Amino acid sequence: MSDEGTRERILRAASNVFCEKGFEKTTVRDICTEANANVAAVNYHFGDKKKLYQAVLTRWMEECIQDGQHTCGVTPETSPEERLRIYIRAELNYLGTHYDTDDIVLKRSRLLLREITRDDHDPMTFQSHLEHEARILHPIIRELVGELKDEDSFAQACIASTGMLTHDFIMSIHDPTQRLQSDEQIEARADFLTAYALGGLKAIKEKYHA
Repeated sequence: MSDEGTRERILRAASNVFCEKGFEKTTVRDICTEANANVAAVNYHFGDKKKLYQAVLTRWMEECIQDGQHTCGVTPETSPEERLRIYIRAELNYLGTHYDTDDIVLKRSRLLLREITRDDHDPMTFQSHLEHEARILHPIIRELVGELKDEDSFAQACIASTGMLTHDFIMSIHDPTQRLQSDEQIEARADFLTAYALGGLKAIKEKYHA
């Protein structure tokens, strides 16, 4: 099998094992057994367990944003308000428990949340999501708030618009009663959060407009 095939096999196996056991309880030998590979192959392709873990986390982040739902149905005629709702709905959809019958997303989310709060976390793990926001969400916010007095005000508007989603994400992990268990619940939450975000962005535009 090619080197690329071996690397992919190790990455898939590591994703499964890390998801079930977490970083600390997983051994390289666990991964090798799952991948039908040897330790030398892991070291050759990834260097060590920590770097392999970072590669897995990065893949998880990329999988969150590659399904196209953040722009699904968007046309040149779609209003910024509706594009914002589509974006919010796509973010919420990731946490729908009815799609996650084996709790895979929940386990991954806990590990990602734990990683981002570590002092020694690798910022590149989350770079793909930051680029995703800059490419899709930020132009929407720019249309909704117009030209603000300075770029810091615009940056804060973008952070505020995603902050509610971050809190929703944390609460769904922390409190089982807050998890979205149907498409109807996702739609209702998307409606509420969109209305909340639009109200805040309108206030920002009125207060900080150049």
